[in-house]
Amino acid sequence: MYKNSILKTGLLAVVLGWFSILHAQTDERTFFVYDASNGMAANGAQTIRCTKTGRMVITTIGHINFYDGFSFGHIGPVEGDAYKLEKYTGHYHLMFDKHHHLWLKDKHQVTCVDLLTETFIHNVDSVFKSLGMNKTVDDMFSDHQSRLWFLCGSQLICTDSVMAVPVRQDVELHDVDTNGNLLLLFYADGTVSAYNLKTASHEYDVPAQSADEAQRYSNSSVIYPYEDGYYQIRNGNNEAELRYYDSAKRQWRLVLAEPYSLNNMAIYNGDMYIASGKGYWIYNLQTGHKDYVEELQLSKGRRLKTDINAIAFDLQGGMWIGTEKRGLLYAKPYPSPFKIYSWSDPKAMQYYQMMEKQMGGLPEQYHRPVNCVFNDSRGWKWTGMYTGLKLERTHKKPRLFKLRDGLRNEMVHAIVEDLKHDIWISTSYGISHLYIKKDSVYRIETYTSIDNVPAESFVNGMAARLDDGTILMNSLDHMVVFNPASFHHLNSEQFRLYPKLVKLMVDGQEIAAGQEIDGRVIIDRAVTRVKEISVNYDQNSISLTFSGLNYFRPVQTYYRVRVKGVPTYNNWRIFCHANSAGLVDKNGKFHLPLLGLKPGRYEIELQTSFNPDDWAYEPYVWIINVTEPWWRASGVYLLLALVLLGLLIGNFILYNRNTRLRLMRNNEEGDILRRIKTFATRCASLQEEVLTPYTLTQSKDGEALEGALMTPEFMEQMLKIVPYVNSLESGKGFTMTDLAELTGLQASQMYGLLSDHLDKNPRLLVGKLRLQEAAELLRTTDLSVEDIAERCRFVSPNYFIASFYHEYRMTPQDYRNSKAL
Repeated sequence: MYKNSILKTGLLAVVLGWFSILHAQTDERTFFVYDASNGMAANGAQTIRCTKTGRMVITTIGHINFYDGFSFGHIGPVEGDAYKLEKYTGHYHLMFDKHHHLWLKDKHQVTCVDLLTETFIHNVDSVFKSLGMNKTVDDMFSDHQSRLWFLCGSQLICTDSVMAVPVRQDVELHDVDTNGNLLLLFYADGTVSAYNLKTASHEYDVPAQSADEAQRYSNSSVIYPYEDGYYQIRNGNNEAELRYYDSAKRQWRLVLAEPYSLNNMAIYNGDMYIASGKGYWIYNLQTGHKDYVEELQLSKGRRLKTDINAIAFDLQGGMWIGTEKRGLLYAKPYPSPFKIYSWSDPKAMQYYQMMEKQMGGLPEQYHRPVNCVFNDSRGWKWTGMYTGLKLERTHKKPRLFKLRDGLRNEMVHAIVEDLKHDIWISTSYGISHLYIKKDSVYRIETYTSIDNVPAESFVNGMAARLDDGTILMNSLDHMVVFNPASFHHLNSEQFRLYPKLVKLMVDGQEIAAGQEIDGRVIIDRAVTRVKEISVNYDQNSISLTFSGLNYFRPVQTYYRVRVKGVPTYNNWRIFCHANSAGLVDKNGKFHLPLLGLKPGRYEIELQTSFNPDDWAYEPYVWIINVTEPWWRASGVYLLLALVLLGLLIGNFILYNRNTRLRLMRNNEEGDILRRIKTFATRCASLQEEVLTPYTLTQSKDGEALEGALMTPEFMEQMLKIVPYVNSLESGKGFTMTDLAELTGLQASQMYGLLSDHLDKNPRLLVGKLRLQEAAELLRTTDLSVEDIAERCRFVSPNYFIASFYHEYRMTPQDYRNSKAL
């Protein structure tokens, strides 16, 4: 009986052991902590989103935090900024729309941020009205195309697509999204209702799997579109489930059910990560295998058990976790290639013995200032010194590498060569990699504690390479082991960096949106959204700070810059932390000072990359305009004197001629106004004509249009004038003053510009008017390209697309996307 008890206990232990392996696996990631001490508004991160350009947006209680890779900026609402949502009972939910707004829902309320200025909007109701919503909003949703849906009483309304469908009143509506030609409504009882997006007719309902399920998980939900369906988290009272809705089969499938809350989902590299009240789950979307991570490994060595509000991934694959009280956690996309073993670990001594064997004993001791000497396979002699790394080659002048060349520390302790014949050195602050190209050192990268290199000094001469390429380095308290072949190649295709302007200073003063200096507003939107900056001639000392949004290895951010008009930067220059004399700091920020700019227009072209040889993408461009002072105009004083003299002499003559000139001008104005009216009427008469390539080359009577071409300046102004004239009520006239205000030209300029072309065939202008109308429809409606082509009377969608591309240098769909967030 005793034996049976032992067997049963042993079997139970084995079962429990396997259970713990299956359900409590420790993830390999190491997390760095960001909290209020780093600049966040609070220590609780409620939601996390990564924007299209890689910027991180984190919500804390009452605040929006923007993280640019080195610092947090945050904004908060004031009392009264929230709009009451009667029917929203959930917690923090972050949404973006097509109109440059960020919406943050919390229980029974919503706030709105203008992303162009990065400020909270004080009157949310005015935003609703500007979007065409004049009813009381009880709840609101955003679909995956960033269209807003408003719950108003018993109706769900989308002003972007001009659609309304009825909503059940007996149960709360939790989520809304579009799937193909269907609008899907996810209710609190687990039901899915589908409506036709074109006709708004009801298509079908899919109920919850059971009445018990409908009741148990009705508190809140989150959906995530995937393939032809949706993953949905549903929460109850201290319990939750994750299930998948197959929209083709109209069936639900249970994935996970746990006795605690599940909060949000993120998909990366074929795995779904589920944030929960106790750690997070990893669910493989192909195999269905599930791993549970309850403890997080922090960078400072300790382990953390915490609830997790949100999980997100940045564009480089880094993992971000939002906790309730433990701040924001970040893990790099790849585990560090550096493995460290303390001397209490038996492996440390094993590697130490391997190192001694490879070196043939302990290293030779040298007198100061030499720490070590290494002869590489080329016959080059490397000497580690107190003051840097010395390189000696036959028939070459010795070179000493110091901080200015890219070393993070000049106390060099040990040197070794890898299988690619690059050089690695250990210092009192990190390990440096010297890339050798064409018989010279062309680049140095340094790895420190953020890369899992111990923050301690290394031992002189103690470094070796094993036969498989593994490199061993001996620090004071650890053995450091790594293989250069395991380092990830950071190319631009996988790790694209987007340069972001994050700080602007003019004459030493930091500039914010709408801020005036000497009566002039420098920028009218947030610094991160600015593309053009205008300053006075005496505000010409400008400093710009850029971030590469490089969260993985900020110190390995390379900038390639050219500033047309500034001699120092007229040609492309590459900067990094190692060679920029402080212009690129250790956080990867690039500081670009432009001092004493002369009046003129300057273009800043900027690229970012992990690699100084990899510039695969077009540069981002910022414009700086420095205005010319009026008193510096050439010959202005002489001109003023002549004007005064001319006024005195010619006053009498001008007075006598004034009446005659006024009469002549009135006659000329009346004549040209009649011609403009006739031209506009001719354009209107051609509006119903189907537009083909033939109609743009010949008139109806066979008249060739090549001889009647209009100048671009004329067509640009008539695109404003013709719609205005044709919109006037019958019998209502207009003047040249009206047209001058409309076009921004002086009346005298308009006479010469218009009179030479008003008798020409207007067909070419009609084509541009059609494209102008099409562009407006692309910006303000969800009509398809085919519908817009038909409405604007193009003979075919293909001809419309070709004409649109010729005019705007982008396809209609690209144009629509560029005008959305």
